Amino acid sequence: MSSQAGPKRFIAGAVCPRCGAQDRIRVFSLDGATHRDCVACGFSDVLEEAPADGLPRGRLDGPRKPPPTKGQPLQFHPPKARRRQAGPDDSGVS
Repeated sequence: MSSQAGPKRFIAGAVCPRCGAQDRIRVFSLDGATHRDCVACGFSDVLEEAPADGLPRGRLDGPRKPPPTKGQPLQFHPPKARRRQAGPDDSGVS
């Protein structure tokens, strides 16, 4: 079995867990496992595989509760008809 390393790619914005350097983490595959290492301090480890469903669980993944209702329901009434007032142009005289 050959220990072939795939292409090493830098991960934008990644921070090293040991030294805290940003943009110094590379990720690569070696023997089917995903590895990461830091070019600043030499930190390296093997990354865990994703869960079986392929999606990480987030804080919004649980059941959603409806927001609590406060106050009273609004009641809408139809607008009252306005009476048209005669203006200087509505005198009726031509």
